[in-house]
Amino acid sequence: MPRFARLFDSAEDIVEAFREAMKLRDADGALRLWLDEDSVTCVMPDGQRLIGHEQLRQAFAQLLDLQPVLIDVIETSSHASLGVAIFDVTEALRFGGDRVEADLYVHTTYVLMQNHEGWRLAHIHCSPANAAQVAAVSTAPGQALH
Repeated sequence: MPRFARLFDSAEDIVEAFREAMKLRDADGALRLWLDEDSVTCVMPDGQRLIGHEQLRQAFAQLLDLQPVLIDVIETSSHASLGVAIFDVTEALRFGGDRVEADLYVHTTYVLMQNHEGWRLAHIHCSPANAAQVAAVSTAPGQALH
C-alpha cells in the first residue's frame, strides 16, 4: 500500500488528517493513515467490526460515496507512552456539507502507534452517545477508555 512521503510530527496530526480525509470524501487518503498491518481494526458506531485494509477500504468508500462526514470534537483527552498514543474523544458527526446540527454523537477511541513511517492509526472504536451523555462528558472531570 502506498504511503505519504512525509512523516507526521505528532499523533494529533494523524487524527486531524483522518478527520480532514473524511470531510474531503477521500477514502484512500483516510486509509493511508493506518499502519501497514493486517491486524488494523475499526469498530463502527453501529457495532460493525472491520478488520484489515480491505474491509476498511470498502467501508470508507461506501460511507463517503454520497456525502462527506464532518467530525466536530466536543471533548478530548489523550494518553501517551513511548510509541503509543490513545485519544478519547466525544465527537459530533454530520453527514453532508450543508448540515448544521449533528446527525450522530459518538465516543471514539483512537489508538495510534509510531514506527519507521511516523505515527499511524492502529485501531478506532466508536460507540454511539446520546445528547445527555454528551452533556455529561462536558461536565465530567475525566472519562474512561472503551
